[in-house]
Amino acid sequence: MGSRVLFALCIFGSCGSGFAVAGPVTSEPDPARGQQLAARLCSNCHLVGTIQQEHANVDVPSFKEIANKEGQTEGSIMASILLPKHPMRAIPLTKSEIGDLTAYIMSLRNPAEQANP
Repeated sequence: MGSRVLFALCIFGSCGSGFAVAGPVTSEPDPARGQQLAARLCSNCHLVGTIQQEHANVDVPSFKEIANKEGQTEGSIMASILLPKHPMRAIPLTKSEIGDLTAYIMSLRNPAEQANP
């Protein structure tokens, strides 16, 4: 019976190692995907970039203004998305989507600002 258990563990272990080779599903933030999300979810209020927009609120900062705010960091942008201040509404996003959206906003920083985050 001990050999059966050992055999089962070897089979289970080899299946598990196949999964380990594939690795967890993770990826780097994708600014292009973030731009698509911004166009779909944020463009009613924010000017989100170079895309054509039909709506934007002049009292709401553009994504370029947000990106170039003095001392701006990815963390502060993520916090603003997760815990929005009035009048911004909460938008349910996955962690990956928040990362993509943040990467897109940070990609709008002026080159001089990128050197001094």
